[in-house]
Amino acid sequence: MSIWSSVGKAIAIPSFVLLASSAMFAVDVTGSQQTPARTSNPLDMPSRMSRLAAHGALLDIAQTNGRLIAVGERGHVLLSDDGGANWTQAAMPVSVTLTAVHFADRQTGWAVGHSGVVLRTEDGGSHWTRQTDGRALAAALADALHAAQAAGKSALVNKLQRFIDEGPDKPLLDVLFLDTRRGFAVGAYGLMLATDDGGEHWRVACELLDDEEDRHIYVIRKLGDTLLLAGEQGLLYRSTDGGNSFARLESPAEGSWFGLVGTSDELLLLGLRGALYRSTDGGGHWHRLPVDTKYSFVAGLALGVGKGYLLADDGGGIWHLAGGTTAPRRLDSSVRFPLASLARAADGAVVASGLLGALRIAPGL
Repeated sequence: MSIWSSVGKAIAIPSFVLLASSAMFAVDVTGSQQTPARTSNPLDMPSRMSRLAAHGALLDIAQTNGRLIAVGERGHVLLSDDGGANWTQAAMPVSVTLTAVHFADRQTGWAVGHSGVVLRTEDGGSHWTRQTDGRALAAALADALHAAQAAGKSALVNKLQRFIDEGPDKPLLDVLFLDTRRGFAVGAYGLMLATDDGGEHWRVACELLDDEEDRHIYVIRKLGDTLLLAGEQGLLYRSTDGGNSFARLESPAEGSWFGLVGTSDELLLLGLRGALYRSTDGGGHWHRLPVDTKYSFVAGLALGVGKGYLLADDGGGIWHLAGGTTAPRRLDSSVRFPLASLARAADGAVVASGLLGALRIAPGL
């Protein structure tokens, strides 16, 4: 049994991170002393600098302008300018768990995480500012609720009212920007945010999905001209108009989806207990690729034309899929801890992040 949370990247963090977060412990720079800080809100606590940060849970990793940026538990953001050989910690304004990071260009990027937090950098990850969080989204939720009431959308009204009643606790699980102004953030219970001004203002955009949608959205991707959402219990949506509208797709399985990777010509859908499907028509039809594993695929990386894909699972497995309808092959470069993300370093090396930090791997294809 994987030690990753059974609801997947939802809260896609290890179970021990959930426990540590609920206890609200602050760790000093030696990593040896723990001091209770139960009355402090992690949204208001800067992430502590720690020599152990590079060995903690890192849930997503991106590469921009030759630099790797990894985000994870306790608000940790790690930077590497040498392809993942060495890491330095960035000072962060929050200490909530960060779940995803995305860059729109070489310098401008966003990170999202628990309690609805959205952070922005304009210098390639060296410095970050908070754009919004669950508390600041209260007004946006109220606006969305009034619009849904005026439109007579009772199911959407009930959903938005639950968000308001339950307070600012919903985690954001992925973020995507189409350019430096237009972007989306998605998360638990069908929460979806959108911005048209680089995140200066965020609106609740749940009306883009079915009114009753309340499943977790784990991933949003742009593949070619298509935007895709995937998530809990077969959640699958597609937009062919740049995110102005989304239509539900028929899911090839009822299990949860944790990853999407591909090109404009080919899509791979990654999911629970080795579920792996391929589509060549933008998600209209799917073909299952057989995999002998009990672990869940959580991340994928396209290696380039004719080179196929690398896939990572939550048991530490690294797999190579050559393309077409062949089954993937588990590689000897697999690691001994659960993985969450894959990225390509500027020198061509593959870097994986997960439960115990980030490391360079030799695919051995």
